[in-house]
Amino acid sequence: RRKSQPPPVPQATAPPAANDHDTELVRIFRRYDTDGDGRISAAEIREIWGCTDAEAQEMVAQADSDGDGLISIEELAALLKGGGSEDLPAAFAKFDENGDGVITPDELRRAFLQPLLGQEKHTIEECSRMIAAFDQDGDGVLSFDEFKAMMAPKS
Repeated sequence: RRKSQPPPVPQATAPPAANDHDTELVRIFRRYDTDGDGRISAAEIREIWGCTDAEAQEMVAQADSDGDGLISIEELAALLKGGGSEDLPAAFAKFDENGDGVITPDELRRAFLQPLLGQEKHTIEECSRMIAAFDQDGDGVLSFDEFKAMMAPKS
């Protein structure tokens, strides 16, 4: 017998408080959870990304680990933190626009402009500093292994 889903949480308490989740994660989640019900639906993704219904459904399916057809903040956290390590190569490929096997500061800057990452504007200098924090070989770009370290959950 399957447990029924809890009723939607009112906007005042959804999503969970910042002390339960990384504040950046909460900010991204709130951007997508446009109706404030504590879950991200395919319709909300379609509205934000301007994609087709099929594409939005596919995005939800990739993150929906409990099979309820919606994305919870925990599922979003797992997706963004590489909870499915099989998704990391796909995420890396999206950042690595020219397919040369590394993420440059300019590619990172453009990635931040995407809806999933909050459409944030960062300077090349800021992106260079972000990369430097994980750039183990000092070449000024992120390899896949360095990207994987960057996406690993903070302990």
